[in-house]
Amino acid sequence: MKRTLPLLAVLSLLLSACALPFAPAPTATETPLPPPSETPTLAATATETPLPTNTSEPTETLPPTETLPPTETPTFTPTPTPLPFDPRNEYGSNPTLYDSMDDDRNWADSTGLPNDNLLRLALGGGHLHMTGKQAGFDTWWFTAPTPNNLFLQMTVKTDNCSGKQAYGFIVRGPQTTGQGARGYIIAFSCDGHYRLDRLDSTAPYTKTEIIGWTESDHIRRGSQETNIIGIRLIGDVITLYANQFEIDEIEDGNFAGGRFGLYVNASTSADYTYRIDDLWYWRLD
Repeated sequence: MKRTLPLLAVLSLLLSACALPFAPAPTATETPLPPPSETPTLAATATETPLPTNTSEPTETLPPTETLPPTETPTFTPTPTPLPFDPRNEYGSNPTLYDSMDDDRNWADSTGLPNDNLLRLALGGGHLHMTGKQAGFDTWWFTAPTPNNLFLQMTVKTDNCSGKQAYGFIVRGPQTTGQGARGYIIAFSCDGHYRLDRLDSTAPYTKTEIIGWTESDHIRRGSQETNIIGIRLIGDVITLYANQFEIDEIEDGNFAGGRFGLYVNASTSADYTYRIDDLWYWRLD
């Protein structure tokens, strides 16, 4: 549909046109544009921005921690206990002498076994009983001559025993009777100690302490105990054993050889008796 202006609007336009004067056509004048202004480019100024001031105290930088290698857990190794010394393994199963103490053939003289005011030897029950009768006396009884170098041991039953009541050997004594006693005395005491003396003379009585009373865990102490007492002599070297454990060693060259014998000391009380179950030695010359 064709749209027409309303009559009132047309009349208004006509009236307006009649009221305007006639005007010539405008002349077009070219207005020159100003040349483009060159906009100056500001040079970039390097502005140093100050760093913020650190007002706190300087912190010391620790060196890097050294990383240690992992620690190995230590393994506990017990100290080995030395094995007992068995002379049969070392010197052979057949000793030079073995005495089961069933008879007196190695201990009696022409009058039999001794029994005087100092000591008594007696057989009984498969043992040889040795008694020291006097308090504080060193007392011994020698047997036949033996090699200069030997290993000697015996098994002892302590019976009623206490303190420094003692039993043991005298070795490297005189070659024959009537020469006066001498030799090395090894003794075990009932309280678990051992000692080694050198008997230099009996007229006057002279004794040198080589090893004083020394405690040993290898010696069983007290009454009704069994101990094996041993000694090895090779040249000047004297080695002591308790229950087949080596307990001491020392050098002394005063006596080179001779007989050995049994030893007893009743200490402060009289009549101390111990029993010998067996005895043997190996010749080491």
